[in-house]
Amino acid sequence: MTEVETRRLLKAEFIRKATLEQDIKIINRNMERLTKETCILSEQLENQKLEKKWCFDEFGVRTQPDPHTESLRIAGHLQEQPDMTEDVLAVLRQRKCSLGTETADLDRKLQAAMNTKPAT
Repeated sequence: MTEVETRRLLKAEFIRKATLEQDIKIINRNMERLTKETCILSEQLENQKLEKKWCFDEFGVRTQPDPHTESLRIAGHLQEQPDMTEDVLAVLRQRKCSLGTETADLDRKLQAAMNTKPAT
């Protein structure tokens, strides 16, 4: 094999290797993107399951107002009675705090239950 042929083969192999490396990078980027999208969709699905469990009755009728409707209701009341704004904000802050505390307590109970092994 001549030197020119060897150079051509090396160049072709180098190009092929670079192409494969680029393809691998693209595949890895696509995998990362798909993994992120899967996580987002999984979280959305979990939220929908929780909403279905806690906000709808067995007939599919909503028993709890959705956040958008509730915020519109509160905004409407505040528009009618603007002097109540501070009171409403105080109540919402208090509710947020109590929900955070309740969530933390439930998380602790859940972790304790998960760490407790049943006697066999």
